[in-house]
Amino acid sequence: MIRRLTKPKHGKKGNNDTSTTSPPTQGTDDDQQQHQVVQQEEDEDDDDDEDSLEPIDPDPRPISALKHLFSGGIAGSVAKTVTAPLSRLTILFQVHSLVTTKENRPKYATSYTIGLKKIIERGGILSLWKGNGTSVLHRFPFSAINFYVYENMLDITTEHRHLFESASAVRGDGRPTKDAPPLARMISGATAGCTACVVCYPLDLVRTRLTTELPGQEYYKGITDAFAKIVKNEGFTGLYAGICPTLFVAVPNFAISYTVYGTLKEYVLDDDLFYNLRKVDVDGQETLGLKLTLLCGAASGTLSTLVTFPFDTVRRRMQIQNLHVPVEKRLSGVGQIRMLMQNEGIRGIYRGLTPELLKVVPMVGTMFTVYEFLKVQLNVETGRR
Repeated sequence: MIRRLTKPKHGKKGNNDTSTTSPPTQGTDDDQQQHQVVQQEEDEDDDDDEDSLEPIDPDPRPISALKHLFSGGIAGSVAKTVTAPLSRLTILFQVHSLVTTKENRPKYATSYTIGLKKIIERGGILSLWKGNGTSVLHRFPFSAINFYVYENMLDITTEHRHLFESASAVRGDGRPTKDAPPLARMISGATAGCTACVVCYPLDLVRTRLTTELPGQEYYKGITDAFAKIVKNEGFTGLYAGICPTLFVAVPNFAISYTVYGTLKEYVLDDDLFYNLRKVDVDGQETLGLKLTLLCGAASGTLSTLVTFPFDTVRRRMQIQNLHVPVEKRLSGVGQIRMLMQNEGIRGIYRGLTPELLKVVPMVGTMFTVYEFLKVQLNVETGRR
């Protein structure tokens, strides 16, 4: 510690005061000056240390938004490409009874293994990814908008958490938590799914039609040709055919998925049961490892799929009926459900569920894993776990 030297005090001379204070010597003055220089240097070092400990300013809002959009877009695109074969098989079985006639019945399979075999026989292994280019074009903006809207809505709802909770939430150890309430996650997920769906729906429609075209009877030459012909023959509203049942899928799907994933994420990060599976980053903060991410993602994806799959079947059929069904035989969403229940029963509205569930783990797991990874790499800070 540097000793601070005080200015020597001189006694006041009075009539009755005979005491005097000796004037400081030259050595004392030099010593004082030396200590003052050292003290000044020490103070400068302290200022430098304080400056170095100041928190780094967060990214400007536009940069942060771009990071969110990029992370979400890449995550969705990678996940969609990984699961493209199962997605195509699911769609083909969902619309099976709608496009199957005596003329083309042999072209469609009655089981999933035979279906995969026929797809490969007719177009090779790469045909399993037919229409994936359109899928990625759709999935990148869809996932980007979805994650971006979700994160921002979650910020807003978390700031007003008193609207969702009667009392401040606390963790198991009694400390207050900054985690978002489940209802806030549900509202944020529903808003995100609805927004992304409306913005990107035309691409989803085109992707479905390209995927379900019969080999050798292709009506569309590509993405741009499909857009042009749909607008020419069906009008601009044709690009939004089936939007209502799609919203019935997207809104509850993402509301359930985000809520379950976020809630499970908080649980496994707090419960000692999953201590050995958690991962500690370079800052010493516990995060989900690959296994826990897959576990939470699979659980959220499976539950949301079971709830919304019947609506997904209806929306797929409505997306392609303008291409395969005469005008007088086209049905509304309610009509599609009624016809499926009458002709095929409950099995009809869940046709294609098996490959859909098989892709849940790789799809949701890959999406959340890539998204969490990119957020770390790009230093995307949300202030939540």
